[in-house]
Amino acid sequence: MAPVNFWKKIAGQFPPQGRWQHLAEPYDGDEVVVLDCETSCFDKKKGELLSVAAVRVKGQEIRLSEALDLTVKSDVKTDPNAVRVHYLRREDREQGVAVAEAIERVLDFVGNRPICGFYIEYDRAILNRYIKQLYNFHLPNKFIEVSEIYVRKKRRHMPELQLDLTFEGLAKDLKVPVIERHTAMGDVISTALMYIKLTKF
Repeated sequence: MAPVNFWKKIAGQFPPQGRWQHLAEPYDGDEVVVLDCETSCFDKKKGELLSVAAVRVKGQEIRLSEALDLTVKSDVKTDPNAVRVHYLRREDREQGVAVAEAIERVLDFVGNRPICGFYIEYDRAILNRYIKQLYNFHLPNKFIEVSEIYVRKKRRHMPELQLDLTFEGLAKDLKVPVIERHTAMGDVISTALMYIKLTKF
């Protein structure tokens, strides 16, 4: 593990301690976790976590039987535009889990595996805000942005090609179904399929 001074220098924080110490260890497995969060608004500094889903991908297999799919119990006021996107109303969240439990379960599920997603920097910022408050560290995992893999592969052969980098654009070009768009689990499954198509060769 990197020394404490190294972590202070790069992140302004201490590394994960105690129960979470293993998160900072190098990953030597062959799984990637595809993850997605839905929030109360589209501001990564203010959005409150409403739901989170994640699946582990190994090779070309999506391990759906082991998937994590959590709704967070929250009475936070939700931006109407966000509700129109993810459909999570206040009454839909009444039977959810506490946000601290959701974060704990995400950390247990992910471990020190790489984390993959579409616009993963948003999800990373949301989770890190809660993790910092609860445990005083940020996720040390490697992060993988699906759209960046897509751009690299396309530009390699056709550098001048105009690309549609929306979620729907990638899904259409890669012939991946858009499953229950803007639900955390639906987006995770579609993103996992994109990742597999982009990396299987």
